[in-house]
Amino acid sequence: MDSKGKKSDCEHECSCADWLPILKEKEESTLAPHPYCNNCGLVRNIGPDRAKKTGYFTDILSELERYLRHEHSKGARCKLTEAQKRLISNEMEEDELFNDRFGNLASSQKERFVEIVLKYRPDLKRREIEYFVEGE
Repeated sequence: MDSKGKKSDCEHECSCADWLPILKEKEESTLAPHPYCNNCGLVRNIGPDRAKKTGYFTDILSELERYLRHEHSKGARCKLTEAQKRLISNEMEEDELFNDRFGNLASSQKERFVEIVLKYRPDLKRREIEYFVEGE
């Protein structure tokens, strides 16, 4: 992955492993053998904070949409439009953090998801989005 979060072209082939600490919410704990890519050297995340598939965040987006629709019926806010959902989904699909789950952390993905949603819905509060992300 490059510094801008764009896709890398590595197919990640593993045949060896090194003993490294397991990360738990960005904190080190016990040692375990971690496979690493023979091509690029990226170490696979084997801890509990493993990266999620894009569909996981699409489900969270749907829950957020239901919440906003319900709030809209109370006269509070507008719903999440189809265009906004498509823009958010497209940005996640283009981001290496969501595509290459080999060495990424779920906590990093969650933070990036919140940033993407706020980009298209700056009227929402960060803690509202985090509520849905952490509720999973």
